[in-house]
Amino acid sequence: MVSRKKAKGKARKAAKEATKQVVKSAVAEDDSHHQQQESLEEQMQRLKLISNKNLFTIKQNEYGNQSAYAAEFIPKHTLIFAEVPAIRGGEIEIATLYNENGTHQCQADDDAFLKNNIGLDDSTRKAIWELHDQFIDTYTPTNHPLYSPDEKRVLGIIKSNAYHSNEEGSRGLYPTISRFNHSCKPNVGYGFNGWEMRLYTTSDVQEGEELCTCYSDMVYFHNRIERGEFLKRKFNFDCICSGCNSSDNDDESEEERLRQSDTRRERLRLLAETLAQRDRSNLKKSDLEMIMESINIMKLESLEHNISTTYRLAREWAMKLGEDEASLEEKCLGAELYAKLLELSKGEKHPETIQAMMEMRRKST
Repeated sequence: MVSRKKAKGKARKAAKEATKQVVKSAVAEDDSHHQQQESLEEQMQRLKLISNKNLFTIKQNEYGNQSAYAAEFIPKHTLIFAEVPAIRGGEIEIATLYNENGTHQCQADDDAFLKNNIGLDDSTRKAIWELHDQFIDTYTPTNHPLYSPDEKRVLGIIKSNAYHSNEEGSRGLYPTISRFNHSCKPNVGYGFNGWEMRLYTTSDVQEGEELCTCYSDMVYFHNRIERGEFLKRKFNFDCICSGCNSSDNDDESEEERLRQSDTRRERLRLLAETLAQRDRSNLKKSDLEMIMESINIMKLESLEHNISTTYRLAREWAMKLGEDEASLEEKCLGAELYAKLLELSKGEKHPETIQAMMEMRRKST
């Protein structure tokens, strides 16, 4: 008769073996999908040519955390960095599973997984462990024999820093890009070409100014209280950006600025909800007016990081309503600007960029 303890041990071992097979399958699937587009070595070599680390530095901010700062003046619509993730897709899902089911119980377990299962070298793992863990009190058991006050968990780091690629439909952890902090009024936009994540400026940035991205499009459509609650729930931090907080609590003009911002974002939400219900086979001039109002609000609120999607819709609707390229230029919806935005966010070889470039050349002939 097999003892209960031995039975549990066998079951645990079987579960681990089954999970290993899932890991191999998930990682192989990710690699296969990636290799069909471009080998990792080819992609890394290409990104070395287009990434410009000289435009920014990573240093400690006033709160003691690492952040990105402009090393010099950077004009609007400048590509500043591109990176492929160290961990992605199925690898992240398996790391999450291992943390949640107790297979991994400490940082040493997580690190062994990163090294042995994913194949990350020492420098990449070191870069990951240096990232901020906003959930350090959530996933680290204080009663574990290997526990230390500096203990981090890979799941906490992933939840704090990973970005969702809308092209791959899953998350990736980008060690350098993770150093860019969040702002509800970002000056850096991003886009994806497969797993490749590209950062570009959405406004002129002064030397020494902090470079910030927006962690979620949700902040577009909600006032500071609602988005603050969302960011706390999703990422476990209190937002202290200029879009949510006054630089001087006694300054009435600052409070009025924030109230006006809340009003604009609530208006943006209403416009988005209304436009989503429109019959696109029967467009009206008022539909185009609403989408142009949305674009103007995005610009006022510094929410241009994925504005190319809205530009594309506005261009399509304007052309369906009979407007020519000259009229589109007057509305700042010209083919050249649209192609530029796609090149920045997706890269010159992305199908959407190529199509936009061809359209631009066709319009110019």
